[in-house]
Amino acid sequence: MAISRVHFLKFLELALAIICLALHYHSQTGSSSFHELMIISAAFGGYIVILVGILTGIFTGQPINKRIDIFYSLVGCALFIAAGSFVIQYFDGYYGSKETRNIGLSKGAMAIITGVVFLVDSVLSFRGE
Repeated sequence: MAISRVHFLKFLELALAIICLALHYHSQTGSSSFHELMIISAAFGGYIVILVGILTGIFTGQPINKRIDIFYSLVGCALFIAAGSFVIQYFDGYYGSKETRNIGLSKGAMAIITGVVFLVDSVLSFRGE
């Protein structure tokens, strides 16, 4: 089975989601609002589970339906961009440890980049590539 651009994007999305979750672990201060924390945690952890399921389906010869794939990609785009925005907003005014602030801002930037990758994936899926 040859690896296409879409398969490569799925691997990239999984890697970026894992990086976001690791950065979240190292920068979680517990001071964000409950709703923001739930969105951030759901985006990072939930999409790792979703992407592992999609990649498992691809490798076992049972790829996901195109419409469902586009739906997951668009929702992932929205969640990751929202999570990144919340994180950057919080850590922009953070006065605690400088190291924690830098990790938090990196987490926010990485989440927004991941959201853009999800958007590219949805566009490529819609075009049929």
